[in-house]
Amino acid sequence: MKRILLIRTDRIGDTVLTLPAATALKAAFPEVQISFLTRNYTEPLVRLYQDVDEVLVYEPEGRHRGWSGHRVLTQELREGGFDAALLFLPRPELALVLRWAGIPVRIGSGFRWYSFLLTHTIKEHRKTCKKHEADYNHSLLRPLLGEALPPVKFAFRPFQVSSATEPIYAIIHPGSGQSAPNLSVEQYRVLIAGLLVQTPWDIRLTGTAEEIELSQQLAAGFPENRVQNLAGQHDLGSLFECIAGTQLLITSSTGPLHLANAINTPTLSFFCPARPHTPKRWGPYHQQAWVVAPDLAGFDWCQQSRCPYGGCLSELSAEAIRQALERRLNGLLNPEAAIQESA
Repeated sequence: MKRILLIRTDRIGDTVLTLPAATALKAAFPEVQISFLTRNYTEPLVRLYQDVDEVLVYEPEGRHRGWSGHRVLTQELREGGFDAALLFLPRPELALVLRWAGIPVRIGSGFRWYSFLLTHTIKEHRKTCKKHEADYNHSLLRPLLGEALPPVKFAFRPFQVSSATEPIYAIIHPGSGQSAPNLSVEQYRVLIAGLLVQTPWDIRLTGTAEEIELSQQLAAGFPENRVQNLAGQHDLGSLFECIAGTQLLITSSTGPLHLANAINTPTLSFFCPARPHTPKRWGPYHQQAWVVAPDLAGFDWCQQSRCPYGGCLSELSAEAIRQALERRLNGLLNPEAAIQESA
Protein backbone atom coordinates (compact mmCIF):
# COMPACT_ATOMS: atom_id res chain seq x y z
CA MET A 1 0.00 0.00 0.00
CA LYS A 2 1.54 3.29 -1.15
CA ARG A 3 -1.14 5.98 -0.99
CA ILE A 4 -3.98 6.45 1.50
CA LEU A 5 -6.67 9.15 1.39
CA LEU A 6 -8.33 10.45 4.56
CA ILE A 7 -11.57 12.42 4.12
CA ARG A 8 -13.10 14.82 6.65
CA THR A 9 -15.12 17.69 5.23
CA ASP A 10 -16.88 19.39 8.14
CA ARG A 11 -15.86 21.66 11.01
CA ILE A 12 -12.53 22.60 12.60
CA GLY A 13 -12.88 20.45 15.72
CA ASP A 14 -14.00 17.41 13.72
CA THR A 15 -10.95 17.77 11.49
CA VAL A 16 -8.57 18.10 14.45
CA LEU A 17 -10.00 14.91 15.96
CA THR A 18 -9.51 13.03 12.69
CA LEU A 19 -5.87 13.96 12.09
CA PRO A 20 -4.41 11.48 14.63
CA ALA A 21 -5.45 8.76 12.16
CA ALA A 22 -2.66 10.03 9.89
CA THR A 23 -0.17 9.64 12.73
CA ALA A 24 -1.32 6.09 13.43
CA LEU A 25 -1.01 5.14 9.77
CA LYS A 26 2.44 6.71 9.45
CA ALA A 27 3.63 4.74 12.47
CA ALA A 28 2.39 1.50 10.92
CA PHE A 29 3.41 2.27 7.34
CA PRO A 30 6.33 4.76 7.39
CA GLU A 31 6.66 4.83 3.60
CA VAL A 32 2.99 5.41 2.81
CA GLN A 33 1.89 8.79 1.47
CA ILE A 34 -1.04 10.25 3.38
CA SER A 35 -3.38 12.64 1.58
CA PHE A 36 -6.23 14.49 3.32
CA LEU A 37 -9.35 15.78 1.58
CA THR A 38 -10.82 18.72 3.49
CA ARG A 39 -12.72 21.97 3.03
CA ASN A 40 -11.00 25.24 2.14
CA TYR A 41 -11.51 26.77 5.59
CA THR A 42 -9.72 23.89 7.34
CA GLU A 43 -6.98 23.53 4.70
CA PRO A 44 -4.47 25.78 6.58
CA LEU A 45 -4.93 23.66 9.68
CA VAL A 46 -4.30 20.36 7.88
CA ARG A 47 -1.16 21.80 6.26
CA LEU A 48 0.29 22.28 9.75
CA TYR A 49 0.02 18.57 10.51
CA GLN A 50 3.32 16.77 10.14
CA ASP A 51 1.94 13.34 9.14
CA VAL A 52 -0.12 14.61 6.18
CA ASP A 53 1.90 14.67 2.96
CA GLU A 54 -0.70 16.20 0.64
CA VAL A 55 -3.78 18.35 1.21
CA LEU A 56 -6.67 18.20 -1.27
CA VAL A 57 -9.53 20.70 -1.13
CA TYR A 58 -13.17 19.70 -1.55
CA GLU A 59 -15.27 22.54 -3.02
CA PRO A 60 -18.94 21.44 -3.10
CA GLU A 61 -20.05 25.04 -3.68
CA GLY A 62 -17.43 25.56 -6.39
CA ARG A 63 -15.72 23.25 -8.84
CA HIS A 64 -17.15 20.13 -7.18
CA ARG A 65 -20.72 21.38 -7.17
CA GLY A 66 -23.45 18.97 -8.27
CA TRP A 67 -22.98 15.67 -10.01
CA SER A 68 -20.83 17.15 -12.75
CA GLY A 69 -18.56 18.63 -10.10
CA HIS A 70 -18.34 15.30 -8.32
CA ARG A 71 -17.32 13.75 -11.63
CA VAL A 72 -14.45 16.25 -11.62
CA LEU A 73 -13.54 15.10 -8.10
CA THR A 74 -13.73 11.49 -9.27
CA GLN A 75 -11.17 12.16 -11.97
CA GLU A 76 -8.90 13.97 -9.52
CA LEU A 77 -8.98 11.03 -7.11
CA ARG A 78 -8.53 8.51 -9.91
CA GLU A 79 -5.39 10.35 -11.00
CA GLY A 80 -4.18 10.22 -7.39
CA GLY A 81 -3.85 6.45 -7.61
CA PHE A 82 -5.01 5.83 -4.05
CA ASP A 83 -4.89 2.33 -2.64
CA ALA A 84 -7.30 3.06 0.21
CA ALA A 85 -9.67 5.81 1.32
CA LEU A 86 -11.30 6.41 4.71
CA LEU A 87 -14.55 8.38 4.83
CA PHE A 88 -14.77 9.71 8.38
CA LEU A 89 -17.91 11.81 7.85
CA PRO A 90 -20.54 9.74 6.01
CA ARG A 91 -21.71 11.44 2.81
CA PRO A 92 -23.44 9.53 -0.01
CA GLU A 93 -21.96 11.66 -2.78
CA LEU A 94 -18.42 11.11 -1.50
CA ALA A 95 -18.96 7.37 -1.03
CA LEU A 96 -20.11 7.25 -4.64
CA VAL A 97 -17.09 9.26 -5.80
CA LEU A 98 -14.74 6.80 -4.10
CA ARG A 99 -16.39 3.94 -5.95
CA TRP A 100 -16.39 5.83 -9.27
CA ALA A 101 -12.68 6.54 -8.74
CA GLY A 102 -12.01 2.82 -8.42
CA ILE A 103 -10.18 3.06 -5.09
CA PRO A 104 -9.72 -0.62 -4.10
CA VAL A 105 -10.18 -0.24 -0.31
CA ARG A 106 -13.01 2.08 0.78
CA ILE A 107 -13.71 2.32 4.52
CA GLY A 108 -16.57 4.04 6.32
CA SER A 109 -19.69 3.70 8.43
CA GLY A 110 -21.76 0.54 8.10
CA PHE A 111 -25.00 2.22 9.18
CA ARG A 112 -25.89 4.20 6.06
CA TRP A 113 -28.12 3.17 3.16
CA TYR A 114 -25.17 3.77 0.82
CA SER A 115 -22.70 1.68 2.84
CA PHE A 116 -22.80 -0.91 0.04
CA LEU A 117 -20.57 1.49 -1.92
CA LEU A 118 -17.76 0.77 0.54
CA THR A 119 -15.58 -2.34 0.73
CA HIS A 120 -15.11 -2.29 4.51
CA THR A 121 -17.51 -0.90 7.10
CA ILE A 122 -17.40 -0.17 10.82
CA LYS A 123 -20.72 -0.54 12.60
CA GLU A 124 -20.79 1.97 15.42
CA HIS A 125 -23.61 4.38 16.26
CA ARG A 126 -21.76 7.55 17.20
CA LYS A 127 -24.93 9.19 18.50
CA THR A 128 -24.80 6.90 21.53
CA CYS A 129 -21.66 8.82 22.60
CA LYS A 130 -20.07 5.80 24.27
CA LYS A 131 -16.56 7.05 23.54
CA HIS A 132 -14.67 10.07 22.27
CA GLU A 133 -14.99 11.28 18.67
CA ALA A 134 -11.24 10.77 18.18
CA ASP A 135 -11.65 7.13 19.24
CA TYR A 136 -14.59 6.69 16.87
CA ASN A 137 -12.35 8.02 14.10
CA HIS A 138 -9.58 5.63 15.08
CA SER A 139 -12.04 2.75 14.79
CA LEU A 140 -12.08 3.21 11.01
CA LEU A 141 -8.42 2.17 10.96
CA ARG A 142 -9.24 -1.44 11.93
CA PRO A 143 -9.41 -2.81 8.37
CA LEU A 144 -5.85 -1.50 7.86
CA LEU A 145 -4.29 -1.88 11.32
CA GLY A 146 -6.26 -4.67 12.95
CA GLU A 147 -8.07 -4.67 16.28
CA ALA A 148 -5.12 -3.52 18.41
CA LEU A 149 -5.22 0.18 17.58
CA PRO A 150 -2.53 2.62 18.74
CA PRO A 151 -3.44 5.42 21.16
CA VAL A 152 -4.68 8.74 19.82
CA LYS A 153 -1.69 11.02 19.27
CA PHE A 154 -1.60 14.53 17.83
CA ALA A 155 1.40 15.63 15.76
CA PHE A 156 1.11 19.24 14.69
CA ARG A 157 4.31 20.97 13.67
CA PRO A 158 5.64 23.01 16.59
CA PHE A 159 5.08 26.75 16.69
CA GLN A 160 7.91 29.14 17.44
CA VAL A 161 7.79 30.14 21.11
CA SER A 162 6.98 33.83 21.60
CA SER A 163 9.63 36.18 22.88
CA ALA A 164 9.87 36.63 26.63
CA THR A 165 9.32 40.36 26.12
CA GLU A 166 5.84 39.85 24.66
CA PRO A 167 2.79 40.13 26.95
CA ILE A 168 1.64 37.04 28.82
CA TYR A 169 -2.02 36.40 28.11
CA ALA A 170 -5.03 34.15 28.47
CA ILE A 171 -7.63 33.62 25.73
CA ILE A 172 -11.37 33.58 26.15
CA HIS A 173 -13.12 32.29 23.03
CA PRO A 174 -16.82 32.94 23.71
CA GLY A 175 -18.39 31.97 20.38
CA SER A 176 -19.44 28.43 19.55
CA GLY A 177 -21.22 28.80 16.22
CA GLN A 178 -24.37 27.80 18.12
CA SER A 179 -23.43 24.17 17.61
CA ALA A 180 -23.53 23.43 21.34
CA PRO A 181 -24.76 25.03 24.59
CA ASN A 182 -22.62 27.94 25.72
CA LEU A 183 -22.07 30.25 28.67
CA SER A 184 -23.90 33.57 28.79
CA VAL A 185 -22.29 37.00 28.50
CA GLU A 186 -22.62 37.42 32.27
CA GLN A 187 -20.91 34.10 32.93
CA TYR A 188 -17.99 34.94 30.64
CA ARG A 189 -17.66 38.29 32.41
CA VAL A 190 -17.29 36.40 35.71
CA LEU A 191 -14.32 34.60 34.15
CA ILE A 192 -12.77 37.83 32.86
CA ALA A 193 -13.10 39.45 36.28
CA GLY A 194 -11.52 36.40 37.91
CA LEU A 195 -8.56 36.40 35.56
CA LEU A 196 -7.96 40.11 36.12
CA VAL A 197 -7.89 39.67 39.89
CA GLN A 198 -6.00 36.38 40.12
CA THR A 199 -3.38 36.78 37.37
CA PRO A 200 -1.16 39.48 35.87
CA TRP A 201 -2.07 38.24 32.41
CA ASP A 202 -3.68 40.19 29.60
CA ILE A 203 -6.92 38.72 28.26
CA ARG A 204 -7.52 38.26 24.55
CA LEU A 205 -11.08 37.78 23.32
CA THR A 206 -11.06 35.82 20.06
CA GLY A 207 -13.81 34.91 17.59
CA THR A 208 -15.12 35.41 14.09
CA ALA A 209 -16.13 38.70 12.53
CA GLU A 210 -19.74 37.82 13.36
CA GLU A 211 -18.78 37.69 17.04
CA ILE A 212 -17.25 41.17 17.33
CA GLU A 213 -20.35 42.55 19.05
CA LEU A 214 -20.36 39.65 21.51
CA SER A 215 -16.74 40.35 22.42
CA GLN A 216 -17.52 44.05 22.80
CA GLN A 217 -20.19 43.16 25.36
CA LEU A 218 -17.70 41.03 27.26
CA ALA A 219 -14.99 43.70 27.28
CA ALA A 220 -17.26 46.62 28.27
CA GLY A 221 -16.18 48.28 31.51
CA PHE A 222 -12.94 46.31 31.91
CA PRO A 223 -9.48 47.97 31.54
CA GLU A 224 -8.75 48.32 27.82
CA ASN A 225 -5.03 47.84 28.39
CA ARG A 226 -5.68 44.32 29.73
CA VAL A 227 -8.80 43.08 27.93
CA GLN A 228 -8.36 43.11 24.16
CA ASN A 229 -11.14 42.43 21.66
CA LEU A 230 -9.48 40.51 18.81
CA ALA A 231 -12.65 39.02 17.32
CA GLY A 232 -12.49 39.03 13.52
CA GLN A 233 -8.75 39.73 13.48
CA HIS A 234 -7.45 36.18 13.08
CA ASP A 235 -7.44 33.72 10.24
CA LEU A 236 -7.22 30.07 11.23
CA GLY A 237 -3.43 29.95 11.07
CA SER A 238 -2.87 33.05 13.21
CA LEU A 239 -5.54 31.93 15.69
CA PHE A 240 -3.72 28.63 16.08
CA GLU A 241 -0.47 30.50 16.68
CA CYS A 242 -2.20 32.69 19.26
CA ILE A 243 -3.50 29.58 21.04
CA ALA A 244 0.00 28.11 21.03
CA GLY A 245 1.30 31.13 22.93
CA THR A 246 -1.39 31.46 25.58
CA GLN A 247 -1.23 30.45 29.22
CA LEU A 248 -4.85 29.25 29.21
CA LEU A 249 -7.74 28.94 26.77
CA ILE A 250 -11.27 29.25 28.18
CA THR A 251 -14.16 28.30 25.92
CA SER A 252 -17.08 25.91 25.44
CA SER A 253 -17.40 23.06 22.91
CA THR A 254 -15.46 24.62 20.04
CA GLY A 255 -12.83 23.87 17.42
CA PRO A 256 -10.25 26.07 19.18
CA LEU A 257 -10.64 23.89 22.28
CA HIS A 258 -9.42 20.88 20.31
CA LEU A 259 -6.63 22.90 18.71
CA ALA A 260 -5.42 23.88 22.19
CA ASN A 261 -5.58 20.34 23.53
CA ALA A 262 -3.72 18.99 20.50
CA ILE A 263 -0.67 21.16 21.27
CA ASN A 264 -0.88 20.83 25.08
CA THR A 265 -2.14 24.36 25.71
CA PRO A 266 -3.98 24.37 29.08
CA THR A 267 -7.75 24.62 28.78
CA LEU A 268 -10.81 25.24 30.90
CA SER A 269 -14.05 24.38 29.12
CA PHE A 270 -17.78 24.36 29.81
CA PHE A 271 -20.11 21.65 28.47
CA CYS A 272 -23.63 20.37 28.48
CA PRO A 273 -23.33 16.91 30.07
CA ALA A 274 -26.05 15.29 27.93
CA ARG A 275 -25.87 13.63 24.55
CA PRO A 276 -25.07 14.62 21.85
CA HIS A 277 -22.94 17.42 23.37
CA THR A 278 -21.42 15.38 26.17
CA PRO A 279 -17.71 15.92 26.86
CA LYS A 280 -17.32 12.14 26.86
CA ARG A 281 -17.48 12.45 23.07
CA TRP A 282 -16.57 16.09 22.43
CA GLY A 283 -14.43 17.23 25.35
CA PRO A 284 -10.71 18.05 25.06
CA TYR A 285 -9.21 14.59 24.59
CA HIS A 286 -6.36 14.83 27.12
CA GLN A 287 -7.88 17.48 29.42
CA GLN A 288 -11.22 16.02 30.46
CA ALA A 289 -10.35 16.81 34.08
CA TRP A 290 -10.75 20.50 33.25
CA VAL A 291 -14.26 20.27 31.81
CA VAL A 292 -17.00 21.92 33.86
CA ALA A 293 -20.62 20.79 33.42
CA PRO A 294 -23.79 21.31 35.44
CA ASP A 295 -25.23 18.38 37.35
CA LEU A 296 -28.45 17.55 35.49
CA ALA A 297 -29.57 14.26 36.99
CA GLY A 298 -31.82 12.26 34.66
CA PHE A 299 -31.21 14.63 31.73
CA ASP A 300 -29.69 12.32 29.10
CA TRP A 301 -30.53 13.89 25.74
CA CYS A 302 -30.19 17.57 24.84
CA GLN A 303 -32.52 19.26 22.38
CA GLN A 304 -30.87 22.64 22.31
CA SER A 305 -33.83 24.57 20.92
CA ARG A 306 -36.17 23.07 23.54
CA CYS A 307 -33.89 22.89 26.58
CA PRO A 308 -36.02 22.63 29.75
CA TYR A 309 -33.42 24.75 31.53
CA GLY A 310 -33.51 27.50 28.92
CA GLY A 311 -29.85 26.72 28.28
CA CYS A 312 -28.37 24.13 30.62
CA LEU A 313 -25.15 26.03 31.34
CA SER A 314 -27.29 28.67 33.05
CA GLU A 315 -27.43 26.12 35.90
CA LEU A 316 -23.78 26.92 36.65
CA SER A 317 -23.75 29.63 39.30
CA ALA A 318 -21.27 32.51 39.28
CA GLU A 319 -19.67 30.99 42.37
CA ALA A 320 -19.27 27.60 40.69
CA ILE A 321 -17.58 29.30 37.72
CA ARG A 322 -15.27 31.29 40.00
CA GLN A 323 -14.29 28.14 41.89
CA ALA A 324 -13.57 26.23 38.66
CA LEU A 325 -11.33 29.07 37.46
CA GLU A 326 -9.54 29.25 40.82
CA ARG A 327 -8.80 25.51 40.75
CA ARG A 328 -7.45 25.73 37.21
CA LEU A 329 -5.30 28.75 37.94
CA ASN A 330 -3.97 27.14 41.10
CA GLY A 331 -2.59 24.31 39.00
CA LEU A 332 -1.03 26.71 36.49
CA LEU A 333 0.32 29.39 38.82
CA ASN A 334 1.30 27.05 41.68
CA PRO A 335 2.14 23.68 40.07
CA GLU A 336 3.95 22.34 43.14
CA ALA A 337 0.95 23.04 45.36
CA ALA A 338 -1.35 21.39 42.82
CA ILE A 339 0.83 18.25 42.83
CA GLN A 340 0.80 18.09 46.63
CA GLU A 341 -2.99 18.54 46.67
CA SER A 342 -3.52 15.66 44.23
CA ALA A 343 -1.07 13.36 46.06
